[in-house]
Amino acid sequence: MKVVCINAKNRPKQIPEEKWIKEGETYTVIAVTQLEIQKNKLGYKLAEIDLDHSCFPYHYFDSERFALPKDSPVLKVEEELDLELV
Repeated sequence: MKVVCINAKNRPKQIPEEKWIKEGETYTVIAVTQLEIQKNKLGYKLAEIDLDHSCFPYHYFDSERFALPKDSPVLKVEEELDLELV
């Protein structure tokens, strides 16, 4: 699934700049999980960035930092079904 970064603020010090997301950039989500640090949030694993052991305790990016691209097939289906976006 493709997503666009909409919030790259407040980078945790454990994640180096070269492994940090960039606002406006498109990324590919390859896994989704419930975050261990913040139980009520989902985390994305991105194909383009490997958060390895050096980024501990971070292994995933907060899903709230991303949005679906405007041309996303998911948005087109919702539009066709006339569903309200939350």
